[in-house]
Amino acid sequence: MRVWQFVTLTLVMGLLAISTGWKPLYVLAYALLAALALSSVWMMLTLRGIVFTRATPIARAQVGDRLEERLALETRSWFPKLWVQVSDESTLPGHHAGYVSSLGSHKRITWRARTLCRQRGRYQLGPVAATTGDPLGLFRRTLPLAPGYPLLVLPTVVPLNGFTLFPGAMPGRGRGSQRSLQTATNVVTVRNYVPGDPLTHIHWRSTARVGQFMVKDFDLDPTVDVTILLDLDPRTQVGEGEQSAEEYGVTIAASLAAHLLRQKQLAVSLVVSGMPEGTLQFDRGERQLDRMLELLAIAHPLVEAPLSEALSLEAIRLARNSVLIVITASTELSWPEAVHHLLRGGVRPLIITLDPHSFDPTHPENRLVMETLVAVGVPLITVRCGDNLTDVLTQGSQLTYMRTG
Repeated sequence: MRVWQFVTLTLVMGLLAISTGWKPLYVLAYALLAALALSSVWMMLTLRGIVFTRATPIARAQVGDRLEERLALETRSWFPKLWVQVSDESTLPGHHAGYVSSLGSHKRITWRARTLCRQRGRYQLGPVAATTGDPLGLFRRTLPLAPGYPLLVLPTVVPLNGFTLFPGAMPGRGRGSQRSLQTATNVVTVRNYVPGDPLTHIHWRSTARVGQFMVKDFDLDPTVDVTILLDLDPRTQVGEGEQSAEEYGVTIAASLAAHLLRQKQLAVSLVVSGMPEGTLQFDRGERQLDRMLELLAIAHPLVEAPLSEALSLEAIRLARNSVLIVITASTELSWPEAVHHLLRGGVRPLIITLDPHSFDPTHPENRLVMETLVAVGVPLITVRCGDNLTDVLTQGSQLTYMRTG
């Protein structure tokens, strides 16, 4: 019964008692009025002394991680709570941190919420609120307990220890004929100090041995740059959920970025075609990898962006001996010509095609695209739905370069 219904019933009983003068009606009216007052006082007391605590949620997780939250609800008053419902408004799929229980005076209950992160994206843990009421169910109040926390689930990264980026020695490796005026990682030799040299370049051990200032001479860092282009044009996406070209493409891009930045220590940029503001400029190290994984975590096909146009833009930006890795499920025959143009301009392309027919049997195959790329000498790796990405990318890269290198 709702409050207004209970109040209406009490008034009716009171009016009938006054009009008829029948004593049982007076007793019933007074009982209803007392119950209403008791429920009101109960609600005022039951909301006091509720304390909620939770372990500070992590800000980032990765697909495949198991997220565990520890939550506790405590009452610090002498007044018991007949029932308390803790509701959690988290947006993470499969995450349920709600709880229903009764609480005696000065009691504490704890529970855990375990969730397997299955889907990348930006989510929120919480907010958390507690709902309780009086014994008669007339009043129900909700008390905010904790605010929401953001959670970013990063895409899967598979190991690619044997991935071959391109045959032969890497461009820019080894000792060059030019010297860097800036501090670099490769110290070639020491020389006499020249006015204007930074004091931070002084090699103190040689200075002490020779008796005059000697400065370090640096070699240029490797000049090879790698761009990863992920095609997320909505018109080229096939499959659903985890078994989709979109998820396979994101996983491949994340794995390549981790391999090139951590093991090869190269300068890498990322372009997500089909997503506004989906470009990251060249950089190195863990900070660049973090930025790439964060971008890939929220990457989705949002706007139409033909792959041929994206390749044309990269042709303007990329220098000779740069490496361009294209990940796509497109069956259009217009973009292989743009790849051939990049190849003639000195860019080294590597194409990773996602076979659309394997993700959706009703979708046509991309055999013509593959034949066109092979005919012009572009290295090609084909990934099909259900493939082990570590094996396909590692073995496929080696076989590709043995055939085309």
